[in-house]
Amino acid sequence: MQFSLDFSRLFPENLAKSARREIREYYTRKNVGLCFHGPSDIPLLNRHDAVREAGQGRIFEMIDLAAELGGEFFVFHPGRLAFYSIGKNKVVFMENRIPSKHLDFFGDSLHKILKYASERISVCIENTHYMPSGFLDVINEAIKSHGLYLTWDVGYTDMLPDDKRARMLKFYNDNIRYVKIVHLHDVTDSGVHKALGSGSLNVSAYLDIINTIKADVVLEIFPEKSLLESIDYLYNLAVNPKIMP
Repeated sequence: MQFSLDFSRLFPENLAKSARREIREYYTRKNVGLCFHGPSDIPLLNRHDAVREAGQGRIFEMIDLAAELGGEFFVFHPGRLAFYSIGKNKVVFMENRIPSKHLDFFGDSLHKILKYASERISVCIENTHYMPSGFLDVINEAIKSHGLYLTWDVGYTDMLPDDKRARMLKFYNDNIRYVKIVHLHDVTDSGVHKALGSGSLNVSAYLDIINTIKADVVLEIFPEKSLLESIDYLYNLAVNPKIMP
């Protein structure tokens, strides 16, 4: 079971000690493992020290909460580097040419988070958009030297252009033994997080990979109706694998 800490009702300051105890005891009793997904708006590669350190501190608070609730994994995104251009009157994302200084900031944040979480909860970093080679280099170093694990969102990988998709697939293939959680959802022309079987994702192929590496799966599918349809789809696939695409 994954808890999304993007929802303010789950912020540490909004969850009383009694509620924390109740949540932990409930899922322990049900023998259900928990992972916690960090907020998507925390700055970890900002060039302002005070802003970046505040972001790290907020992640620390989230890790404290996740560990207290009995979480096995803490998942978060690396974030994106963007600037508002006054001349162009728009937000500009720096995807393929991120300044090395910002990568240093990201590496520093990542190492501090891993050190803080050490021996309390496993930390997984997750892809969303395409991650340029600089990000992957920092992540690779943290995997090999600092105990970082991976969450693989196969839907976001599958929707990339062919060349970028191939690079991300190679990254995960090279690091497949570090993938602990897979986020599964389908991809359609209208977007991601769609019901399984409704789009272009080769669900059977990804399930074969997941079963091989023994990763946990989170169905990141919205709304609830689509999630329930996806559960039915998986049951039908298990019973009648030849009739499913």
